[in-house]
Amino acid sequence: MLRFVSFGLLILLPGCTEVFADGWLSAELTELGSGNLDRILVIGAGIIISVLLVFIGFLYLNIDKRKRVEAELQRERDLMGSIMETSPMGILVMDEDGKIIFANDQAARVHGVAREEIIGKQHNDPVWKIASHDGTPFPEERLAFNRVMKIRNAVLDIRHAIHWMDGRKVLLSINASPIFSDEGNIQKVVATVEDITTRKKVEEALKESAYRFRSLVKTAESVIILLSPEKKILEFNRMAEQLFGRTRHEVLGRDYYELFVPERLWADHNRQFATVLSGNPLRLQESYVLARGGTERIIQWSLSRLLDAKGGALGVLAVGQDVTERKRSEAELCEAKDAAEEASRAKSEFLANMSHEIRTPISAIIGMSEMTLTTDLTDEQQGYLETVKKAAESLLHIINDILDISKIEARKMELRPEDFNLFEMLEKQLSVLKVQAEEKGIELRANVSDNVSRCYHGDEYRLGQIIINLVGNAIKFTAKGYVEVSVDHVGSFDEGAVLEFRVKDTGIGISEDKAEKLFESFVQLNAGYSKRHPGSGLGLAISRQLVEMMGGQITFTSKEGWGTEFKFTVKLKSSEGECLETPVTILEAPEPDNKVPARILLAEDNATNQLYIAHFLNEQGYEVETAENGLEALNLLNSEVSFDVILMDVQMPEMDGLEATRRIREQGNDIPIIALTAYAMEGDREKFLNSGMDAYSSKPVKINELVKIIERLVPHKS
Repeated sequence: MLRFVSFGLLILLPGCTEVFADGWLSAELTELGSGNLDRILVIGAGIIISVLLVFIGFLYLNIDKRKRVEAELQRERDLMGSIMETSPMGILVMDEDGKIIFANDQAARVHGVAREEIIGKQHNDPVWKIASHDGTPFPEERLAFNRVMKIRNAVLDIRHAIHWMDGRKVLLSINASPIFSDEGNIQKVVATVEDITTRKKVEEALKESAYRFRSLVKTAESVIILLSPEKKILEFNRMAEQLFGRTRHEVLGRDYYELFVPERLWADHNRQFATVLSGNPLRLQESYVLARGGTERIIQWSLSRLLDAKGGALGVLAVGQDVTERKRSEAELCEAKDAAEEASRAKSEFLANMSHEIRTPISAIIGMSEMTLTTDLTDEQQGYLETVKKAAESLLHIINDILDISKIEARKMELRPEDFNLFEMLEKQLSVLKVQAEEKGIELRANVSDNVSRCYHGDEYRLGQIIINLVGNAIKFTAKGYVEVSVDHVGSFDEGAVLEFRVKDTGIGISEDKAEKLFESFVQLNAGYSKRHPGSGLGLAISRQLVEMMGGQITFTSKEGWGTEFKFTVKLKSSEGECLETPVTILEAPEPDNKVPARILLAEDNATNQLYIAHFLNEQGYEVETAENGLEALNLLNSEVSFDVILMDVQMPEMDGLEATRRIREQGNDIPIIALTAYAMEGDREKFLNSGMDAYSSKPVKINELVKIIERLVPHKS
C-alpha cells in the first residue's frame, strides 16, 4: 500500500509543480518578488509537511484495519480448529486425490490408529479392510469420497465397516461435502465420521424387541387391544379379530367404545379407563362386549397404563380372556353343587333316619336281653339270650364303624375337645373290656406312668374309641396270656403334652406279608380268622385317622405266634378350667355309691325302650314316670308332680323332643334335660345341646353311663 502511495506522489508532484509554476503559485511568487524567497520556501515546506502528515495518517489507519482483520481471521481459525479438535464427531479433510491431509483425534480413534498414522493415508487404504456391515466387500464407487467426486455434491450417512489393527470390527457412518476452488474445481473433501457400532446394536435390539412384541401380540392366545388416551384403537391382535369379527385395518384409529362396548356400560368403562390412566392398573375386571354378530360376551380384562419415552401416558393396554363359557360352566357347577349339597343333605337325613331306625330296635334288643337276663332263666335260655345280646352289640358296633368311616372319608369328622380326666376315661373304657377279657380267661392290665397328669383338654370320646378298638382287637385275637395298656408322657409342646399309649398282647400276631394292609378299610388279614373273629375291618382304619387328627401317629410291632404291640401318640392340651383330679383306681372294683333317689320323667315313644330303661333305672333306685311324646311330657311337667331330671327322646310323634325342650325353656324352667337319641350323624350332638338340652346319651342306652350323667346333673339331696 505504501508503495502505491509513494508511486502516486512521484507522478503527481511533478505535474503539480508545473501547475503551481504556471498558475496561482507562480503569480504569487512573482508578486512577492525575489526578496521574499525565504517566505516562499517556508510556505512550500508547510505544504509538503501537511501532505506528508495526511499520508502518514491514512497509512496508519490502513495498517490498523489490516491488523484487526488478521486478528479476527486468526480467532476464527483458532475457533474452527478448536471445534474440529474437540468435536465428538470424527473430522477428516482429504485433498482432490483422496489423501487425508487433516484428521482430528476423534477421527483417529474411530479408525483405531494414532492421529499421526492416519494423516497421509488414502481414504480407502487396504489396512482398514472396508466392508459392508454384513461382511461383504463394500463397492468402491459407493465410498463417500468417490461419491462426492462423482456427483459433485454432499453425501449423507454412507455406512460401511472397517477392521482395526487388533481385529475388532466397527461400523461407521460418514457424511461428506466438497470444497470448491474459484475455478469451480473440487479442492478438498471434508467428511464427518461416527462410530455407530453400539447404536446399530441398540437399533437391532430395538427392532428385535419390536418384532418380538408384534409377534407376541399377534400370536398371543389372549385378546390384546391398545387404546389411546382418547380411546382410539392403536393395536388389535389376531384374537381380537376373531372375537369381534373385524380386521385390524378396519378398526385402527376408530373409537373402541362406539364399536364394541354396549352403550349402557359407557359410564362404568369411563371410570375404569380414567382410573387406569391415572396409574392404577385393574386386574380381572369382567365386562360385556359386543362380539361377532352383535352377541354379548363376557371378557375378563387386565388393564394397565403404557408410558412413552418422555413418561407421558401413551394409552391403556387391555389384555383379556373370553370367560363366557367358563361363567356359564361356573353357573352350571353352582347349580350342580347346590343339587349335590341337597343330595348330600338328603343322604345325611336318610343316614340319620336309618341310623335311628336301626339303632332303636337294636337298643330294644340289647335292653330287653339285659332285662330278661336278670330274671329266672334256665342255663339254656340264658345262653340263648347272651348270644342275642352279643349279636346285637356286634351289629351296633359295625353300624357305628360304618358311620364313622363315612364321616372321615367325607372329611366331616371333627374333634370336640373339652376338659376331661384321663384316668376316669381309661377306667370307663377298660371296665367294659375287662368283662370280655375275663370271659376268655385272659388278664387285662393297665399301667400309667407317674409323669402322666390326670386332667387334659381333648376329645375324650374319640380317644376312648381308639382305646376300645385297639384293646378290643387285642382281646379278640388273644386266646391266653394277657393284654396290657400303658400310658407314658413322652414330650411337650407349647400348649400341652404328648402322650404315648401302648397296647400289648400275647395273641396270634401278624405275619409280615400282611402287615402293610393292616390299616386299610374293610380289610381283614385272614379269611380264616374272619370267620372266628367277625368284624367290619374298619377299627384300625378309623383309629389311624383319629390318631392323625390328634396330631400323632400309630405304629406296631408283631411276631407271628408271639403277639403284637400297637403304639400311638396324641397331643393333648393342658386342661383349660379347674380340673378335679379325683383319685381313680383303674380296673379295680368301685366303692358302692349311696345314691339319693331322684324322680325322673322319661319321654320315650318306643314301648320297649320305655320298659327296659325304666326297669334298670328303678333297679338303680330312681323313680321313673313315662310319657309317650313331648306334649304328654309338658302336661306331666306342669302337673303337681315334681321331677328332678327329664330323659327326652328326640324323635317322637305329635311333639318331638326339640320342640318340647324349647317350650320348657320358654316357660323359664331350668330342669336338667338329657337327650336320648339313636341319631349319630355329625352335628347332632351340638344341635341337641344348642336347643336347650343339658346332656346327650346315644342309644342303645348304657345304663351305667346314663346314671353318671344323671348324678352329674342332679344335685344330691340332703
